Amino acid sequence: MAAKRPHKKQSGGKWIRIGLPVFAVIGLAVIFIPGSRGTWQWYKSRHEKMQIQEDIRTLKARKARLDSERTLLLKDDAYIEKIAREKYNMKKKGEKVFQIDDKSAH
Repeated sequence: MAAKRPHKKQSGGKWIRIGLPVFAVIGLAVIFIPGSRGTWQWYKSRHEKMQIQEDIRTLKARKARLDSERTLLLKDDAYIEKIAREKYNMKKKGEKVFQIDDKSAH
């Protein structure tokens, strides 16, 4: 029968337990290093781009509303009269204007 050899500890397990996490931390640090090409900068730029795109959508919708109102103001006398009465409290000659308070007395 063959004699049993003493079991040697393999040093590879120690490298995996210590070296791999250290390597992973260093790798993540390199990825997140601030700079013009870093991941953090990319994330901030992406967020800023999304915010700007949302602002553009909002401004386009506002422009469309203002263009519509401009068209009405240029061509629709009834709309002009409505705005004059509601927004500027104007009245026609001989009319009386009554203001009603929205505060309800209890």
